[in-house]
Amino acid sequence: MNKKSLLLIEIVWIILGTVCLGIAVREISTNGFKSGLLYLIMAAGALSLAWLRDSQRKKL
Repeated sequence: MNKKSLLLIEIVWIILGTVCLGIAVREISTNGFKSGLLYLIMAAGALSLAWLRDSQRKKL
């Protein structure tokens, strides 16, 4: 893959992680920690995949 496509995938992962983090904060503030836990896990996964794409893009 070239750098532009890796950058695009990285941006998508960052946006997805940010959205999941925002949903998690809203769920935790309204319904408690247990209902927002899944969104926190999804946010952590998305941001870790963004970090992985960033490191792959820098190696090219």
